[in-house]
Amino acid sequence: MIGMGCEVIQSSSQDRLIARAENHYLYLSDIEAYFEPFNSEEDSLIKVRSYINDWARQKLMYEKSLINLSSEKISELNEMVSDYENMLFSNAYREFVLKSTMDSVLKIDYIQDFYEANKLNFRLKEAVYKVRYISIPLNNVDSREITKRFKRFQDQDMMFIDSLSFQLSNYFLSDSIWINENQIRDQLYFLTERQQDRFLKSPNYYEVKDSLALYLLQLVDRLDRGNVVPLSYTKKTIENIVFNKRKIEFLKSFDNDILQDAIKTKKFETY
Repeated sequence: MIGMGCEVIQSSSQDRLIARAENHYLYLSDIEAYFEPFNSEEDSLIKVRSYINDWARQKLMYEKSLINLSSEKISELNEMVSDYENMLFSNAYREFVLKSTMDSVLKIDYIQDFYEANKLNFRLKEAVYKVRYISIPLNNVDSREITKRFKRFQDQDMMFIDSLSFQLSNYFLSDSIWINENQIRDQLYFLTERQQDRFLKSPNYYEVKDSLALYLLQLVDRLDRGNVVPLSYTKKTIENIVFNKRKIEFLKSFDNDILQDAIKTKKFETY
């Protein structure tokens, strides 16, 4: 029965008994649930045989322990197992309730309120920018219209440029997003460092051309170091702060709330 290897894993039309150790039984479904598909028949033979032998050793050792350990030791171990089981289920339930609670706590209204109450504590450690840019191949027949639309950049203009994105060498139109200087410089690799410095100096339209493309850039806004951090830029940080704060509060009260609720509903009584 042990030497079935790949055939054991592949033949699953019905659950088959694979091995027995005392009163413990190992079935085909147990092995299938444990293993991923094998690379070869030889690989499967070795791994399945090893798994079955390990399973048998554990079960036989367990049965020997029940015979040879004292009743006091067995009771002690059973109590430890019960305590560990309770701990696993209790922790899993706490995490479940905590996640359900946090899903409602971390809604945008709460994040906004927390930000407004504490925003003076959130200061930029570096300048951040809102930008957009596109690069147009020099032979593009729509370059004049694209340039006009890029400068005006109303909703219909953004849709127009986006519809022609396949004609553009490179583009970034999400000018409502705050990004830091390193992110911008990485994206504007087609500009020299001096050109980048000039572009990032103050909100303005900027245009440059080389032998390959015409580059249109707009610095929409800039916030320098020391200013209050925009909510959109620090939202993830605030979510983490709120989550950890509420988690501490939750863990302090949850276990006691469980007890008090059981007393009220008469699910827990002392005599």
